[in-house]
Amino acid sequence: MRRGVVGGQPLPAIGTLVCRPGAATLVGMAAFDTPTPAAIAFQFGAALDAYEADVEALAQARFDPELYRCMSHRIEEMRLYAAALPALSGAWVEVLIRHAELTHGMWRAQHPGAEVDLPRLRSQLHDATRRLARKCAQLLPTA
Repeated sequence: MRRGVVGGQPLPAIGTLVCRPGAATLVGMAAFDTPTPAAIAFQFGAALDAYEADVEALAQARFDPELYRCMSHRIEEMRLYAAALPALSGAWVEVLIRHAELTHGMWRAQHPGAEVDLPRLRSQLHDATRRLARKCAQLLPTA
């Protein structure tokens, strides 16, 4: 089965094991050679859910390098999905910005005297992620 390619980068392979500390996830199976926008949107939505779990785990661990590496892997996976769905680019950029703000805030919070409102940053990222997930869901066929 061929994989879709976006911007010279292959989409994550169907059946690929996705890095996640303490858990493993397989990318869903598809019945078509070339992913449809609905299939990509479905996988993007699932990746967003997994990303939110990664963010929560990282927040609880207070910046564990291994968790951060896995979260960065997830961002790269989602970047490929976003590139295949240009209609979602605005919402995707907002998630990227909120991700950068949170990770920078977490880094700053490690330093004495830093005043960082991590709950606010996490909430803003969560809101942006949910908006993007809703946009993904709108691309799915209805019964």
